[in-house]
Amino acid sequence: TFYNAIANSGKMVQPQLYKDSTTVINPQIASQANIDSLKQALEYVVTDGLGQPAKSDKVQIAGETGTVQFEDGSYIVEFCGYFPANAPQYSIIVSIHKDGLPASGGLMTGDVFRQIVDGIIYHQK
Repeated sequence: TFYNAIANSGKMVQPQLYKDSTTVINPQIASQANIDSLKQALEYVVTDGLGQPAKSDKVQIAGETGTVQFEDGSYIVEFCGYFPANAPQYSIIVSIHKDGLPASGGLMTGDVFRQIVDGIIYHQK
């Protein structure tokens, strides 16, 4: 919901699976200047940071990676992003629960994110 609000220029809406209704949680979560800075940072994660595996040659993506280790030694690896970065239409989170290493949000879930994006773009043509 947070990353989707950034993609929506600060407007936080309740997650939905259908386009028929939108519930606004917060009309502006931060100043436009702060939202613009966050958008730039999220684009940088994909162009030059740990989110490079999410990079698509079909559309510009913005997002963030994450890796959490639990006490039992298992991991949650994630990539949350949106696209197209300059005029967002979709926001997606990919989350994988796995045992042991390697565990990389950027490498593992970033690649899955890119495959989903490329599939959506392909089917829109």
